[in-house]
Amino acid sequence: MPIVTNQPLQWRSANHLEQQMLEALQGNILKGHGRPETVNIFFRLDPTKALESRRALREIGNFHLTSAYRQLLETDAYQRDGASGGTFVAAFVSFTGYQALEREALAPTGEPQFHDGMRNPASLAAVNDKLADWEAHFKGQIDGMILVADMVRNRVRLKRDAIADLLKQCNATIVHEQIGSAIKDKADNGIEHFGYVDGRSQPLMLVEDIEKESQTAGVARWDPQFNVDSALVKDLPGSADAFSFGSYFVFRKLEQDVHGFKLQEEVLADKLGLKGEARERAGALVVGRFEDGTPVTLSDEAKGRNPPNDFDYTGDAGSRCPFQAHIRKVNPRGGGPGGAVDERTHIMPRRGIPYEDTARLVHPSDLPAVETLADFKHDVAPLLPKKGVGLLFMAYNASLTRQFVFTQASWANNAGFQAPNTGIDPIIGQGVVAGPGPQWSKDWDDPASAKQSFDFHGFVTMRGGEYFFAPSLTFFKTL
Repeated sequence: MPIVTNQPLQWRSANHLEQQMLEALQGNILKGHGRPETVNIFFRLDPTKALESRRALREIGNFHLTSAYRQLLETDAYQRDGASGGTFVAAFVSFTGYQALEREALAPTGEPQFHDGMRNPASLAAVNDKLADWEAHFKGQIDGMILVADMVRNRVRLKRDAIADLLKQCNATIVHEQIGSAIKDKADNGIEHFGYVDGRSQPLMLVEDIEKESQTAGVARWDPQFNVDSALVKDLPGSADAFSFGSYFVFRKLEQDVHGFKLQEEVLADKLGLKGEARERAGALVVGRFEDGTPVTLSDEAKGRNPPNDFDYTGDAGSRCPFQAHIRKVNPRGGGPGGAVDERTHIMPRRGIPYEDTARLVHPSDLPAVETLADFKHDVAPLLPKKGVGLLFMAYNASLTRQFVFTQASWANNAGFQAPNTGIDPIIGQGVVAGPGPQWSKDWDDPASAKQSFDFHGFVTMRGGEYFFAPSLTFFKTL
């Protein structure tokens, strides 16, 4: 009986074949690993040491990688009694990595971006990336990446050292190491450096997670249920193996100009005539949520703890949440021209985490409250970083073309998506904005409200990355 992937998976009652699949699948794909401290180790293999490289990666696969099944058991134990699951490890291979391992025949096929690599001119043009903005270590060949994560930074370092020793044995070169660290607000929600709750609206592919969301958050207007083939593709092409799956993986280092972004929020608040606490709505219009996660389509003010996520944009023609708002751009929730069924084919599970190459002076939640642009410039602006911080965007895809590339190019970078002249996504959009910029309503929930033209973009810069594949543990263990 074949593995069924066109539906969610109920892992606690998995049948024998489904359990085999979960034990052969790497963790973090169907559900995030949940650890707040990480390091991404990028490496290049020695093309003259293919046998030694296969031996090293086989050792990593046999003794270090975390299977999906093990991860789920560990998450269960942590949620039940607080027991730490220990260190999580995942491994990824680029197309050049398959070539260096002399296993090109086992590389997944059908995705040109994976074959070409992220720095290829065609790949760059597809999503409007600018190679000149990239950090030097990402401009060269990267054959693989190891992700190490734990609750404790010291344990990340210990596992990192063990992995580095194995890579050294096959004469691989570690070209870069990128540390990530989660940021939490006072309600214990994960946030990013602009200060907004991040990681909501993830596609849920496990029945247990879907049922929990249904009970705690509601699913009447936004259904988080997705099939496992939203992320999984068959691994080991040409083999008779029926239960080994992998996933295309996107890594992008996105630097955030926090100073510029928060200053522009205040300028927009002035343009819209917002006073006092109402000034927070300017940022909510840009992101689509207030900092605490309250959707601006549901409210003109932040509502505090546990904001709802069960919403769509029915009845909101841009007078509450602008069409250009970030979360409306990258998840239209049925409001786009393709309709809900088509939109859901482009949604991908995201596993990002913030980074601080330069330590922040003040936590985003501890910044002083201000009510005027002048006060902001005096009290807050000097505390905000202009560079050196950002988000490590990571996402799993069943199809790079249909998911990540489409979302970036056809939604985020498309100034005419959903409505004419809405501008590009103010957070991750890349491209030139023609004319005076998109329109912003001065009064919330009033279609007749006066509009203000205002360009808001350019505060996130792509600093480099790569397209990888997350092979099955079967691949690594049989190298």
